Amino acid sequence: MLPCGLATLLLAGCAVGPDYEMPAEELEVSFKNAGFTAPPPEGSWWTLFNEPELNRLIRDADTKGQGVRSALARYDEARAALGLAAADAYPAVTGDAYARRQQDSGNTNFSAGAYEDYRTALNLSWEIDLWGRVRRNYGAASARMEAAGYEYQGVILSVHGEIARAYVSLRFADAEIALLTRTGELRSEARRLMKTRFDRGASSRIDYERSVTEDESVQAELADLRARRGKFENALAVLTGRSASGFRVSANGALPAIPAAPPAVPSDLLRRRPDLAAAERQLAAASETIGLAIASYLPKLSLTGSGGFRSLSTSDLFDSGSKLWTLGPELSLPLFQGGRGFSDKKRAEAAYREALGIYRGKLLEAIRETEDSLVDSRQLAAAAGSRSRGAKAAATTARLTRKRYTAGVTDYFEVVDAERTALAEERAELAINLSRALAATRLIQALGGGWQR
Repeated sequence: MLPCGLATLLLAGCAVGPDYEMPAEELEVSFKNAGFTAPPPEGSWWTLFNEPELNRLIRDADTKGQGVRSALARYDEARAALGLAAADAYPAVTGDAYARRQQDSGNTNFSAGAYEDYRTALNLSWEIDLWGRVRRNYGAASARMEAAGYEYQGVILSVHGEIARAYVSLRFADAEIALLTRTGELRSEARRLMKTRFDRGASSRIDYERSVTEDESVQAELADLRARRGKFENALAVLTGRSASGFRVSANGALPAIPAAPPAVPSDLLRRRPDLAAAERQLAAASETIGLAIASYLPKLSLTGSGGFRSLSTSDLFDSGSKLWTLGPELSLPLFQGGRGFSDKKRAEAAYREALGIYRGKLLEAIRETEDSLVDSRQLAAAAGSRSRGAKAAATTARLTRKRYTAGVTDYFEVVDAERTALAEERAELAINLSRALAATRLIQALGGGWQR
């Protein structure tokens, strides 16, 4: 048997390969485009939209969404792989037993004819982690499991963002449909009045045909809007794990609240982004793989043993004279592999450099996405104020122009032009506020789910 001192020395062997250190990427104190005055969100970020229906849809997605379930399965798979890697650190014990009748070749020294052979034994195999192969393998599996966990969180964040954007877009479509419906009713009424005036000779055919054009134009745009709303509804069905055929979201013309970022957004929040955290863990796994590659062309030491009973008859199988056992070290020396070990090390080092490039690229992309969302939120907020003032002025102009037409001061062309402008301004105001809401969801996603540490 191995002396205790030698066994202790072997178990304390060093781990070959580099020890992983997280890249030290310098980040600015805060983002250059931050500069808002609203308070930061608390709790689940989607509640900032103040939409109970949105909250329910997100709960459904967390439990029924197929994308979330698939990501969770991948995490469970990585966790099971970690268990396999951890098992390598312990001795493997197997049992075997057989009962057979056999006859050896007559051209050997064992030509006694047919005979029975019985055996039952326990077998031990334990790799001494001389070069840290087991530890490196466990470290790589652990990092991959953590990466899978972050990827799962990333899928959840992505699904939540997609649901929020689809739902907000649907609600703004509802508001625009309500606006066009009201406008369509007015245009239809104007069309009927112009037809009556034309029939009585009080108005020209040109005025009447213009009223027809404006009425039909609104109806066409309404049909297009309803089709777009239906697509948002179908998208929500898929994201929440339901069939689009039976899924419905009731119309609601009330607009959701629009979240706004706080006065300053610390850039170190980027490090909690699930995709960035997953890339960092994959980098750690790639670093551990270098040590695994190095250990593959170094000697492998194992402790093996076997103990049990063997006999030519069942009657004395478990007698003391039928005992058998072996115990001792087993050394495997990879003397010649045609450069396999060297190439494997180079492959692992290249994979690490690739993972490092992916991590740094994701970090730069995260900063870009955040800056884009911040500048969108700030500039769109300013644009929304201008659009609101413009829409009010256009509505006043349309009202006064219709009064002038009724008084016979102006022609119907000016009425049509003023009302068309007023409608366009109201729709533009809705569109700019929708863009603000979508920019808010993108900013929340860019910062990993909000702007609180």
